[in-house]
Amino acid sequence: PVPARFEAILREYQKTGFRWMKTLDKCGFGGILADDMGLGKTIQGIALFEDTYSSGEKAPSLVVCPASLVYNWEQEIQKFAPDLKVQSVVGTGPQRLELLEKIKEDPSGCQILITSYDLLKRDITNYENTEFFCEILDEAQFIKNQSTQAARAVKMIHAGTRFALTGTPMENRLSELWSIFDYLMPGFLYGYKQFKEEIEAPIVEQQDQDAMMRLRRMITPFILRRLKKEVLADLPDKL
Repeated sequence: PVPARFEAILREYQKTGFRWMKTLDKCGFGGILADDMGLGKTIQGIALFEDTYSSGEKAPSLVVCPASLVYNWEQEIQKFAPDLKVQSVVGTGPQRLELLEKIKEDPSGCQILITSYDLLKRDITNYENTEFFCEILDEAQFIKNQSTQAARAVKMIHAGTRFALTGTPMENRLSELWSIFDYLMPGFLYGYKQFKEEIEAPIVEQQDQDAMMRLRRMITPFILRRLKKEVLADLPDKL
């Protein structure tokens, strides 16, 4: 069931998104919530947090997003789930370190940490001994290049469940999709060398239909994407 606080807030497609995320979490998987821009991916993630922590979860969660969205996430959580303890990991290096040390000593002091991709790659060693319930990447196209420091940093976080929010799950190359799945469920799409040989190269170079269908069958359960035109009935009138 949708958390009581969100029953009147979420639109029907958002309730479906929350239940999809909850199902993947319960089954030990991760997923890409790839709804069109403006369809409320953030609030679906917050509903997952509300349900999780109202059920007694003790481990904190981590949200990683572009620097411009850190305070937006904090404000949205405070607005829609005011009972949750949320903290943005910002400020100077010593200030961020002090904050993370406090959370290591007393995980109950904060339920949701929010940081940026840039700060996470600088601070990654300070996260090494922290076990998170969930890690959510917002604007996950930031890790589409598997070799960047940001991509490596988010994959080093110890989290039981991982989700990615992005309106552009795959832009130009299948390697970008592989990189996000390598964060979500490492090994699910094999190592990159095997993925390139068995799936990416046959699709790109030969338009191999069997390889396309194989990839589609593998990833479809773990990507939820709704376009505005598909949920128009659920959207309010344009003002």
